[in-house]
Amino acid sequence: MPPRRSHKKSRNGCDQCKERRVKCDEKHPICSNCTSRELICTYLRIPIVSSLRRTAHAVADRSPDPPHQGQPQSENHVKQPISSVRSAEPSFDLRDLELMHKFSTDTFKCLCGDQSDMDDWQVLIPQQASKHMFLLHGILALAALHVAATATESACVLSYLDTALQYHNKSFAPFRQALDALTPLNCDAVFAQSAIITVIGIALPRLNAQHRGECFSMIENMITVFELLQGSTKVSRISRPWLKARTGDLDSEKIVAIEKLSQLNTCIAGAEQSGANREAIDLLQSCFAKFARSSHPVAILAWLVYTKKEFIDGMRMRQPFPLLVLMHWGVLLNELGSHFWWAKGCGRDLVTELLAEIKGEDPVWEQALEWPRKMIGA
Repeated sequence: MPPRRSHKKSRNGCDQCKERRVKCDEKHPICSNCTSRELICTYLRIPIVSSLRRTAHAVADRSPDPPHQGQPQSENHVKQPISSVRSAEPSFDLRDLELMHKFSTDTFKCLCGDQSDMDDWQVLIPQQASKHMFLLHGILALAALHVAATATESACVLSYLDTALQYHNKSFAPFRQALDALTPLNCDAVFAQSAIITVIGIALPRLNAQHRGECFSMIENMITVFELLQGSTKVSRISRPWLKARTGDLDSEKIVAIEKLSQLNTCIAGAEQSGANREAIDLLQSCFAKFARSSHPVAILAWLVYTKKEFIDGMRMRQPFPLLVLMHWGVLLNELGSHFWWAKGCGRDLVTELLAEIKGEDPVWEQALEWPRKMIGA
């Protein structure tokens, strides 16, 4: 009778499974247990020798044949294993650490209206990210976008844009799952990620098109942002002060502009569409009033979340009046651009594009277009 084969105990499981004392399937970059529990999966405690052995095999499998003896190695040949090593490593690498540091020391400010928000975005939200992978990916994407937006070298810009896009895409599926199963345990993370998705959705495609020389439509981009945020009204259950910001007094020009929108809506829209438009106008007026008191970005971006599906459908079908309301919100986005890097130039581009799209068919329409045109200096 042949001797029974002894069971070989693996010591290469992830740190999280070791802490919980459960068997790890050792999948990279994220094991099945951590995937199902939405945990950050790390393999920092794996014995160094076995870790290096796996890395060496990964490099050998992916590297081209070595040059003949005496043949100098090209720069490309030297750099090839480095990218292979990075792809074989666990999910949290040196760039991720750099981006977390960027977010917690600088990027978080782009989501704050005043000092009272600092602790939430600098401390509490990153703590939530340690429990929810979709929020971690959102934070890394936003920090990478911030680096790209402020970098001066083209290669650096494109590299960080790619990183931002990668993490932005990774965050979608788990974010939608969390949104469909909103609980007291994940509601803060869902709220924060809704804000992050909105900021990235506004800024990333525009910046990417600029640096890659691609065609780009700010109108189409904004419609995509609306669609990404569909269903996010569930986060209204979260009693965050950002959505309850106190309002200020509007100047006379803004009051007149909003009144002209309301009057035009009454004249042209059917009952159902008029109601959706009316709600969008009321929300817009609230955004302007909040901005008059404090330049808080999240309270302003909430307009994109709370507008009704009928209004969004009208924009998607390029109906002139919903686009006109969007144009007035673009004026507000343009004002945000003087405070936050991610909004710079976006509002002006949106209003300019919409002015070319909407033609003043009669004096009433022309009057409604006057104020947005004046506000961007067109």
